[in-house]
Amino acid sequence: MPFFAQFPVLETERLILRQLRYEDGADIHAYFTEELARYYDWWPKTEAEGRGFVRFFKTGFAEEQSIRWGITLKPHDKVIGTIGFSDFEHFSRAELGYELSAAYQGQGIMSEAVRAVIPFGFHELEMHRIQATVFPGNEPSIRLLRKFGFRQEGVLKQYTYVRYRDAWEDVLIFALLKDEFLKLPESHFPPGQMYRLRGSISAQAVE
Repeated sequence: MPFFAQFPVLETERLILRQLRYEDGADIHAYFTEELARYYDWWPKTEAEGRGFVRFFKTGFAEEQSIRWGITLKPHDKVIGTIGFSDFEHFSRAELGYELSAAYQGQGIMSEAVRAVIPFGFHELEMHRIQATVFPGNEPSIRLLRKFGFRQEGVLKQYTYVRYRDAWEDVLIFALLKDEFLKLPESHFPPGQMYRLRGSISAQAVE
C-alpha cells in the first residue's frame, strides 16, 4: 500500500497524537529518567540525544520503515510520551513501542493511545500482525498488552544488548493478529472511542 503523503495526526477524547518535532527532544530527555529507562535498552541522556531520538523516527517515517507519534494531552502541545510502529515488514507486520512520562502514568493515557493506534495499524496500515517485546519485569506494560488482546508467544533468550547494564537480556514477545483483533469483544475497542484521523474523518471517529 502507498504510505502517507502527510503524517497522520490522530485525535482521541483527551489526546492529540502528532508527528515529533526536533524541539520535542528537550521534553523527551526530561521525562526519560533512569527509573523509566530500566524498561528500555536505551534512553536519551542529553537533549541532543533527545533530538536524535526524534531524528531517528522522522527518518524512519520518510523511509517508510516506522511511524512514531508524540503523545500530547489537550489542550497542551507538550510531548509527554510517544507511541508507534517500527520494523515494518512489507506493511504486513510491525513492532509496537511506547513510553510515557512517570508524571502521567496511572491516568489511562497510554490505554487511550493504544486504543487509537492498534485500530489504525490494522485498518489504515493494513497490518496482518502487530507484536511487542517487553522486559520480563515490566508488569505495567505486560498488563497493558494483555488488556488489548495481545498474547504472549514466548521468551526470546538474550535477545537484546542493554549497553548501560552491559548485559544481554531476555524479552517476552507478545502479538495480536488482525483476525484476532476483529474478534475481540467490543469493550476492548468501543466504536466511537478510538480515534479521529485529522483532515479526514475515519470510520473509527471519536464522537
